[in-house]
Amino acid sequence: MEKLAVFGGKPVRDTKIFYGHQCIDEDDIKAVADVLRSDYVTCGPNVTEMEKKLAEYCEAKYAVSMANGTAALHCACIAAGIKEGDEVITTPLTFAASANCVLYVGAKPVFADVDPETYNIDPESIRKNITDKTKAVIAVDYTGQCVENKKIREICDEYNLVFIEDAAHAIGSVYDGKKVGSLADMTCFSFHPVKTITCGEGGAVTTNSEEYYKKLVLAHTHGITHDESLMEEAPHEGPWYYEQISLGFNYRLTDFQAALLTSQLKKLDTFKAKRKAIVKKYDSAFSEIPELIVQKMFPHISSRTINI
Repeated sequence: MEKLAVFGGKPVRDTKIFYGHQCIDEDDIKAVADVLRSDYVTCGPNVTEMEKKLAEYCEAKYAVSMANGTAALHCACIAAGIKEGDEVITTPLTFAASANCVLYVGAKPVFADVDPETYNIDPESIRKNITDKTKAVIAVDYTGQCVENKKIREICDEYNLVFIEDAAHAIGSVYDGKKVGSLADMTCFSFHPVKTITCGEGGAVTTNSEEYYKKLVLAHTHGITHDESLMEEAPHEGPWYYEQISLGFNYRLTDFQAALLTSQLKKLDTFKAKRKAIVKKYDSAFSEIPELIVQKMFPHISSRTINI
C-alpha cells in the first residue's frame, strides 16, 4: 500500500472537495441585479413577496424572514417566552446553534438521546427528560430527515410544551404527507450555501399561530412596530409613527437576498431530486461497510437531502 497523504504520500486528488457548494444560475443573478438597480436594497417589497411564497410552499400561514438560521432559532425562543430558569430539551447531535439559542435567552438546554437508526432525537428520551422547568422542545431534522413529529407533538401537548422544529436542512421534506414548516408550533430554516436553497446567509421561521407570528416580527425588528393595535396609545399621526414596545434585534433580511431566495425556491424540487440521488449513491456505497450504520428512512418520512 502506498503511503497515505497525511503521512507524506501523494494525495489522490489535487483539487479541493468543498463541504458544500451553492447552485446559482443566470435567473438567480438577474433577480439580484434587478433589486440592486431598484429603489430598495433592504426593507422593501421583495422580502414580503419571499415570505409569502415561502409560507405557501411550506403550507404554513405565516413566514418571517431572518438574517440567518441562528437568528431564526433565537427569535423562536423569544416568541415562545423561554426565559431564565426554564429548560429546553434538544439533541446533542446537531450544530451548536440548536442549543445556543436556548442560552441566548438565559435558559438551560437539556440533551435527550437520539435514535441510533435515524440519528434524530428519540421521543421517549424527550419524555424522560421533562421536568417542571421544561418549557419547550427543539427537535432537529438531522440530514433533512424529519423528526417523529406526531410523537413529539403528542408529548408537547401532554405537557403543555412549545414545539420548535429546527429544520435548517429540511426545507421541502415531508412527514405523513405534510410539508415541514406546517407541523411544529414554529419551524426554523437556514439558507446558508450548504442548504438545499440559499441566499448567502438568511433564515426564516414559519408558523400557523398569529400570536407567534407577531412576536417573531417584533423580535427581528428591534421590538419596533407601526401596528397601532400593539401600541399603548392610538390612533397616531400617520404611518411614519412607530413605537418600541419590547426589546428586539436587528435580524432583518435584505431585499437582494430575498430576491435570490425567491428565485431559488422555484428550483427547490429540482435541487431535492438531485440531492436524493446523491443520498442513494452514498447509502449504497456505505451499506456494505459493517462499521457504518446507514441512516434509516421510514415510509411516512420522505425527502432526506443529505445536508450534514
